[in-house]
Amino acid sequence: MRVAHLGPRGTYTEEAAFRLHPDAQFLPLPSVTAAIEAVVKDEADEAVCAMENSIEGTASIETLDLLIGADFPLRICGEAVVQIQHMLVGAPGLDLAAVERVYSHPSALLQCRKSLARLAPNAKPVAALSTSGAIEGAMNEPGSLAIGNERSAVLYGATIYARDIGDEPGNETRFVALGRAAAHRTGDDKTSLAFTTQHDRPGSLVEVLSMFARRGINMTRIESRPTRRQLGTYVFFLDVQGHAEDPAMVEVLAEVAAVTHWMRVLGSYPRWASA
Repeated sequence: MRVAHLGPRGTYTEEAAFRLHPDAQFLPLPSVTAAIEAVVKDEADEAVCAMENSIEGTASIETLDLLIGADFPLRICGEAVVQIQHMLVGAPGLDLAAVERVYSHPSALLQCRKSLARLAPNAKPVAALSTSGAIEGAMNEPGSLAIGNERSAVLYGATIYARDIGDEPGNETRFVALGRAAAHRTGDDKTSLAFTTQHDRPGSLVEVLSMFARRGINMTRIESRPTRRQLGTYVFFLDVQGHAEDPAMVEVLAEVAAVTHWMRVLGSYPRWASA
């Protein structure tokens, strides 16, 4: 099994990939798009990508936008939830009050705003492609800090100045695995879909949601993204409990397809059971 993920080594995405496939060959790549393209080009079997965070919501707009691209050939075939514990790290011997820059992935910077203001009050937040890349960069730039996980700090020989600096407790990120093969029914599954409604018809979104409610199918997530075609029009992302091959799900998906402007089943996959 070859699994592509946002790199370099030590990212939270790599941790999610390891939890899904501990014996896989891991391929760290510079972006979510590159990881997904590796699967499309048959250079990897799956790509693991961030989907949502318990604090900030959407963890990767890039992932969502790629999922609804024209003729997107992959499907969601798995998920993993990773507890996020951010560390403030850098080269040894830094005076935190004198540090001028702190690097990290935008999500990590948002999740640590209050702590950063207290720990490194003069540091300007600077976005990086990944938490591991941020640590690697900070170690090569004198007087800089980074936010990342403990494993990355160890990999790059960084000093940990403060542990678990997230502003809110219980920080978790959900990652999805994207591949060509559909996941088999397990009896404890999720289905993800995307759709657009007739935006000028009142109640069109409620109509779709009520179809699931009438059958007792639980919704676990709803999110929207602009269609990029007209102001005020949106693509809705929906996660529900159950597999697309379950009889009740077959019926409701057919009903939804009949009343929506566009619909795509993004995949059915085993629900992640948190420890």
